[in-house]
Amino acid sequence: MRNLVILGVVIFVCLTGSQSSLFAFEPDTYQLSGIVKNSTPDGATPAGLSVALHTEHLERGAGMFHTFTEMDGSFEFSPIEVEEDTLYGVSVIHQGATYTLNVNPSYKSPIEIEVFDAVDSDDVVAGFNASVLFTSIDPSTRRVSIMEMITLVNESETTYVPGGGPMDLLRFGLPEGSDQLIVDTNLPGADWIQVDKGFALLASVPPGKHEVMYVYSAPYEEASLEYEKIWRYGTKSLRVVVQRELLDFHTDLGVDYQSVEIGNIIYRIQETEDIQRSSKTVFEISDLPTPTFRQSLVQSYNSIRYEFVGPVSLAILLLLGGLYGSWRMIQIRRRSLTNSRGWFPGSDERQVLEDMLSELDYLLEEGSLGVEEHRRRSDILSRRLLAVPPE
Repeated sequence: MRNLVILGVVIFVCLTGSQSSLFAFEPDTYQLSGIVKNSTPDGATPAGLSVALHTEHLERGAGMFHTFTEMDGSFEFSPIEVEEDTLYGVSVIHQGATYTLNVNPSYKSPIEIEVFDAVDSDDVVAGFNASVLFTSIDPSTRRVSIMEMITLVNESETTYVPGGGPMDLLRFGLPEGSDQLIVDTNLPGADWIQVDKGFALLASVPPGKHEVMYVYSAPYEEASLEYEKIWRYGTKSLRVVVQRELLDFHTDLGVDYQSVEIGNIIYRIQETEDIQRSSKTVFEISDLPTPTFRQSLVQSYNSIRYEFVGPVSLAILLLLGGLYGSWRMIQIRRRSLTNSRGWFPGSDERQVLEDMLSELDYLLEEGSLGVEEHRRRSDILSRRLLAVPPE
């Protein structure tokens, strides 16, 4: 009976293992297809374009598959295995502009990617709305943190593709000396570079609205900051926002300020409309805090290049040690400021003997020298002092 039970358990385990292997997850295979459509009126059919299928697996990382559009703009990828924990996207480049689309191959229905003919004139790009926010102040470094946001709009049926020169790029100005720049945008495939007095986006602008946000730190001198901003693309609306207790600002916009309470914090807001292309706005910020002496000292030390930290620290320690030693010497030798010889030792024998006598008195008062020993040494030095010829 016992053997029959053991045999039954073995058979059950074998059957369970075989069933689990039969029902193990197998990736599904799908055929991804679609069409690239040129939405510019009278635009040529996008034939022969390279289409890429991008995959991003949680563990295995990125992968890519390629195909080309047919004469009618259609395309089709070889069957692919659709796995869990994987993101899929399709991209195509048309006349220098990149167009992307997130996809789910398991939907099986053909996808459509809309492209536009390219133009190299930024007249098709304009500002829709813009905001300038003064977020914080660092008195120790004398810097104001500023965040700007602008919505760019392209209402044409073409895509703006910048030319090859730096002046053809999407450019945004910053106050002189600004640093700690962070840029974020939803423009596809965008990157940015630092240019003279600002930065430039390496990106195309297809039809529609596109957000650009950037944060930077602007330096100020004394207790004020004044700079001029050029609105290269203009904007239909502008809002300047600052926490009321943070700083005091003025502009030449010619509109009144409003006070708005948001989350128990009162903000000063200035709003205006129809900022024209290439127009200028002057920002004046006053009553900025200045650093304390300690903050200035710490900032000066922190601004030293790291390769000089060791030598500078050693020099500071030696200086402090020398000052402490000199202070102790002055205390021991008890020199008067009115003494013609000054506080520090000279080269004549009389001064050296007088300093040695003062040091003996100091050691006696400290208890480091006994009375008898003090008397004996003082007598010797006094006799030597009497033997020194007067000056």
